[in-house]
Amino acid sequence: MKKEIGIIGYPLGHTMSPTIHESAFNKLELDMKFNIWETKPENLEQAINNLRNNNILGSCVTLPHKFKVINFLDELDETAVEMKAVNWIVNNDGKLVGHNTDWEGFTKSLDFINYNIQNKISLILGAGGSAKAVCMSLLKGDAKKIYVYNRTKANSTNLVENFSKHKSRIHIIEKNNLEDPKFLNDIDMIINTTSLGMTGGPNPSISPINTDIINKNALCYDLVYSPSITPFLSGAKKNNIKYLGGLSMLVFQAALGFKLTTKLDPPIENMLKSVGIES
Repeated sequence: MKKEIGIIGYPLGHTMSPTIHESAFNKLELDMKFNIWETKPENLEQAINNLRNNNILGSCVTLPHKFKVINFLDELDETAVEMKAVNWIVNNDGKLVGHNTDWEGFTKSLDFINYNIQNKISLILGAGGSAKAVCMSLLKGDAKKIYVYNRTKANSTNLVENFSKHKSRIHIIEKNNLEDPKFLNDIDMIINTTSLGMTGGPNPSISPINTDIINKNALCYDLVYSPSITPFLSGAKKNNIKYLGGLSMLVFQAALGFKLTTKLDPPIENMLKSVGIES
């Protein structure tokens, strides 16, 4: 019986996961199938139980299920517990184990461009699951200071409390800080984890920050990867500021999930090339 992995989320109209994983199947000559399991929240439990089938090795999990999916799993790895979010499920002979590879995918995407986050000051825009992954990556990479801005302050507070051991290094800021050139001049990296600028999102033409007033030596990182040049990155480009889109993080977290499910080393170069990134 052909082995399968897939992706669970809703909606999944723009997912690039099949392209990435099928490039790995082809390179390694694996007779495997990648499925798109578009799953509404009310059908999540059934979709997860379906993963216990012998022919299914596991699944990637994306929005809006990364938290709720925890309720239907048998076990979580240490990172998934710490982040309270799962983006990969592995089927171990009917036992479903939740993992989180998002934070390491972010780290590897920075390693890919030789960017060292040690002693850097970072600003995270947003406070959802992706922001948690970025925050964990920054903390593990020994970032000097992390600022967090979210329109709903309670979400920022929850994010900080999630990393209570590191509270002294994470600071919540207000909207006026985003408009203060003096404050922004000290920021080494700005990471957008919101949906602002995303194709098909509620605000596809809006940048989360005015790049005219930020540190010109900063790195602008947008986790949004559709379009490849978002309004945020377009502003950075206009100001000759270094920028990076979210595609490489997508590939690296996928490669880590590929190894978890297949137990094989992923062909990273092919997976990157499948989405137009040359290594």
